Order: sequence, then C-alpha cells, then structure tokens
Amino acid sequence: MDTTLLRAFVETVDAGTLSRAARQLSLSQPSLTAQIQRLEKHLGVLLFDRHGRGVTLTDAGKAMYPRARRILDDVRATEDAIRREGAEGAETLSVGAIPTVAPYVLPAAVQRLRARHAAMRVELREDYSAVLARLLLDGALDVVIAALPYAFEHLDTESLGTDALVVAVPVQHAAARAGRITLAQLRDAPAVTLDPAHCLGEQVAGFCSSQQMAPSVVCRSAQLATVFELVGAGVGVSIVPAMAAARHNTPQCAYVPLVDHALEREIVAVWRQGAVKSPQARAFVDCVREVVRGR
Repeated sequence: MDTTLLRAFVETVDAGTLSRAARQLSLSQPSLTAQIQRLEKHLGVLLFDRHGRGVTLTDAGKAMYPRARRILDDVRATEDAIRREGAEGAETLSVGAIPTVAPYVLPAAVQRLRARHAAMRVELREDYSAVLARLLLDGALDVVIAALPYAFEHLDTESLGTDALVVAVPVQHAAARAGRITLAQLRDAPAVTLDPAHCLGEQVAGFCSSQQMAPSVVCRSAQLATVFELVGAGVGVSIVPAMAAARHNTPQCAYVPLVDHALEREIVAVWRQGAVKSPQARAFVDCVREVVRGR
C-alpha cells in the first residue's frame, strides 16, 4: 500500500477539510482529491462522504483511520532508526560459520572489521552447514561462511577463495619423508575422518568413492583437533584443510599433497536469495575474503 496515499487520507481526516489538508501537504486540492480516490479504488470502499461543509468519515473510513496512522507511525519510526544507525555506523551482524572454517578465518576477519568499523557488533554462530542454511532461510542469520561442494538449496553463494586439502600423516610415515603421498598409500592406510555431518567429511567420502576407495576408518570425529591428535599419535591418516593444518601445526604430523590430485574446497559466503546485502555485511564478507586469500 502506498504510504503517500495513506498520508493524504490521515492528513485530510486531521484537517477536517480537503482544502486545509491540501495546503498542509503543499498540494493542489484536485491532486489531493485524486490521491484519496486512488486509495478508495485500491481498497474498494468509500472512506469519505463529501458534502458542502467538507468531508466526514464513512464507517470504512473510521475503521481505516487508526490502522493508517499506526502504519505511518511504524514507517516513520523505522526510517528514524535506520537513519540513526547509519549515522552511528552501528549494527549487529549475525554471522554463521562451519566448524572447519570458523576457527581459522573468523578471528582475523573480525579483527580487520573492528579496525575499520569500531562500532560494529558481530554475533557468531558455529554449526553444521545444514543447520546454518536453515537459520539463514529463517532470517536468523545475515550471512553464512561455509564451503562447497555442499548444496545450499534456495540460497545464493559468493566465492571468497579456495582452500587446498592436504593429507595429514604421522611424521614417521614414508609419505612424510617423500613430501607427497600416492593414492595407493592413501588406500592402504587406516583413516581418521570427520563425521559426514561436516561438509568436509562428506566431500572426502565423495572423493574416496569416486576413486573406488573404501578406506579402513578407525575413527570418525566431530572435531578437527581430535583428527590431528590421532594422526600425530600414529592412529591413521586424514585429508584435512590446509588452513587448519597451518594453524594446528602438530609436530607429530606432516602435511603432504596427494600425487596427481589437486584437492581443494571453495570457501563461500551464503546469502538469502534476493536479500539486500547491508554495507556492514558486505564489509565483513570482504574481510573474510582477504583472510582466505592471504592478503
């Protein structure tokens, strides 16, 4: 509903006559009359009875008046709040991130954001991709930082960069000395993996299936930290993100590429389809992109 027409209606009621209302709105009386008629046509009812002394409200007009005033008050309050927040540069941004990205990207991204927008407040939620996608669709989050190839249905993704996947092996493993690992060595080694609830766990499982590999899984973990510790203890090998390997840097582990297979995942920002991306959300995502790309 056009708020301009609502204002014309409310002002006419308050003024008592079309001529007085027209003067207060800086309109000609014919223009004001035309706006009232457009509103009546839109609603399919008459709002005023016209007579020589001016106008009086019909029953429909009496029912419309408090609703119209409430709508206009709400619009005015919203406009004032947005202007105030824009002037102060303050907004609370709700961000979701998956566990295999959050610890390695978000702290540095938030630090950069605070250096540029000191008044910005960021609320973080770490969870699985499926949970975060649902929260984003429900409007509980403004943006999600995640990784492909997880299928984010009914959502838009924006590429922020790529993260290589490497193989974590015990330092005494032959691949650690060679600085690389073959598919045959990977196939023969016991595996420590992330639970498939993680998109990374699902991605690794998909890669193994594509290579007709059925690794002997000795542990499925919910946390990458556990994976690194178990690999370092000689329990098995694991495919892990390079950004996580660089941060954990477990002395008992070595991180090597898989021969002839360039494994990687794409880090993305996930948005609601058609949602307006606020300047604050864009600023945060730009900071994440810088961190992911090592700039």
